[in-house]
Amino acid sequence: MKHWMCLFALTAAVAILPAFAQQAPAPADAGQMPTVKTTVDEVVLDFIARDKKGKPITDLKPEDLTVMDNGAKEDLTSFRLVQGAEAITQTGATTKLDPLRQLRLVTLAFEAMGEPDQRKRARTAATDLIKGEQGANVFYSVVVIDTRLLLLQQFTSDKDALAKAIDQATSGTGSTRLLPESDKLKSDLKRYLGGQTANGADQPGTTLTTATQTANQPVTNGGDAIQAKLASIMLNMLSMDAAMASQGARLSIAALESLVRGLQSMPGRKSVLYFTWGLYVTPELDVPFRNLESMANRGNITFYCVDTRGVMTSALNSGATDQLNSAAKAGSGIAVGTGVTASNTNRGVSMDQMKSSDNAENAGRANVQLPIRDLAEATGGFLIGESNDLRTPLRQVNEEISSYYELTYNPRIENYDGSFRKLKLDTDRKNLVLHARNGYFALPPEARAAGLAPFELPLLKAISDGKISSDVEFRAGTVTLQPGNDGTDLSLLVEVPLHGLQSKTDPAKNSLNVHFSLGALVKDSKGDVVEKVTHDRSFQVSADQLKMGNFVEKMPVVVAPGKYTLETAVMDIESGKIGMERTEFTVAAKAKGVGLSSLTMVRSFSPAKGPDPGEPFQFQGQVITPTLSNNVPRVENSFLRLFFVVYRDASIPAKPTMEIELLQNGKSLTKVPLPLPEADAQGRIPYVMTIPAAAIPPGVYEVRAMAKQGDTAAESKTEVKIEAM
Repeated sequence: MKHWMCLFALTAAVAILPAFAQQAPAPADAGQMPTVKTTVDEVVLDFIARDKKGKPITDLKPEDLTVMDNGAKEDLTSFRLVQGAEAITQTGATTKLDPLRQLRLVTLAFEAMGEPDQRKRARTAATDLIKGEQGANVFYSVVVIDTRLLLLQQFTSDKDALAKAIDQATSGTGSTRLLPESDKLKSDLKRYLGGQTANGADQPGTTLTTATQTANQPVTNGGDAIQAKLASIMLNMLSMDAAMASQGARLSIAALESLVRGLQSMPGRKSVLYFTWGLYVTPELDVPFRNLESMANRGNITFYCVDTRGVMTSALNSGATDQLNSAAKAGSGIAVGTGVTASNTNRGVSMDQMKSSDNAENAGRANVQLPIRDLAEATGGFLIGESNDLRTPLRQVNEEISSYYELTYNPRIENYDGSFRKLKLDTDRKNLVLHARNGYFALPPEARAAGLAPFELPLLKAISDGKISSDVEFRAGTVTLQPGNDGTDLSLLVEVPLHGLQSKTDPAKNSLNVHFSLGALVKDSKGDVVEKVTHDRSFQVSADQLKMGNFVEKMPVVVAPGKYTLETAVMDIESGKIGMERTEFTVAAKAKGVGLSSLTMVRSFSPAKGPDPGEPFQFQGQVITPTLSNNVPRVENSFLRLFFVVYRDASIPAKPTMEIELLQNGKSLTKVPLPLPEADAQGRIPYVMTIPAAAIPPGVYEVRAMAKQGDTAAESKTEVKIEAM
């Protein structure tokens, strides 16, 4: 369970700041943004200085540098060189760093890799890194991004433990096998912070309070205070893993953002070594990707991206090359001012010509190395790639982990409008190369402390105001999934009809763009926020898709038994309108025996790329798109489809059975058994019940499902409406 105290404090704070009420990305003609002022909002900028041969420079002075923030020259308030456990000030004085600032935290983040040569290259590079010469107090952790964020090794300086975790991360083992170990490690960390060992024995002196109280004591690798702080940071880094189950680059960006959120509270320079074959960042992911870079920059977190493909061949870039050639060929025949309609597609411009601008953009995005290069360079690191031997650049990474410059200044921001502020660090000294961050979003200190992105502020303001609004049409609710010992799995559903959004025409691509953001808070019976999920979404759609399409966001969370409130807000970025609604739900305690999920209406099916333990809505090779609408039209080829999952209790020998009952006005109309297939490896039996709508008279019905196994039983029910047409 997550306790978002910083977030809760922020929502309380913004409630008394009217300036936040309309602070959101908006059209150019939406008027001037409101102003939020503060007296001091210091920027901490760490950077690396080398000569053109790559040798570290250690004699820089403040007068050697020029810092530009959003085009304005800044006066430095402090400047020092950090080396090991010491800081050297601009006057040359040497001071000891406080113990927590001495820590060098390095996270090795591995994408799941299917190619054996990529896994070998990543394993060799990571192993060489941890076995190399290390600076003072360097702690490494190992995580894997594969359907979710999986922990294989919490922060440690134990090289043998790290080598074992690296081998596991690069073994090709799927998330299904890695998940139990990851969950066990997280449970151990929680018990440790709770004052207990993994075996339940008392372990006093390991809480965060102790860590704070002993911050001025010498650091040792086995110190309880430091270990407690590292455990806390590690859990914070993993705290959003349940909300990011997704596919492809969206999952990767969300996972990296989670790492950044957890690390940002720690002082000093933090590093993430990201082992990947690249990122394909589609247009709708541009905003989350920029948010990731900004969050890393304000949290002093540097990315070093390792391209595990090694030396690039022409075949690896053939997709981008083909698209560029196609765009150039088609684009050469486009006449200025021509257009395409349904009746003139064969006159004036061809379909290939119409798509040429798309092909050119897609070609740039098809070079999956560009985003990881940008992520590294934007955060003060560099790309490691185009080589099968990565030892030399990784030695450079080790140098930068141990030694770097740090300066501070006050940018005197008067308008926290969420805009991107460019940073530029320059020098008049010859033969000098500086590696620094490229900028950050202008967010209030309270928002940064809570790890918020710019789009989240108006959503949280709307939720904190508590005013129910239908200015943006949407539905929100919960689907109860599998009960567990540590909590029950839920899926928060937010369904947005696209026709209710204001679209923006893109003449160049003959398409419509829609852009919206959503946020949901789960609060317990005391009103405390226990879960927060937010997303920013943008799409290119046709006129028909805008008219008929629905967007459904499925957001997994885990909560303990109890009564809860779901508060949800959706903002249409183009119009600036926000809708907000509130629903209540109850989560029952885990009962012995068979389990049963909610009964959920099915909107559509799409092919699954393969079994995914992080995707609960799977059935016979298909991914189900659920809907919160329980209305079914009584027409030909219309069906009442309900999805549910039976969870078998492995301790009971008997197989589960299932029975469906249809009731109207409390009277049972029919009761039929359903044949259940065998459970999968996780003990799940997904099922879709299908009934032709034309066979059911119009009216409102209750569908009740009963699962039995041995002498145990579980029940779920829902209401459906068959509409006469």
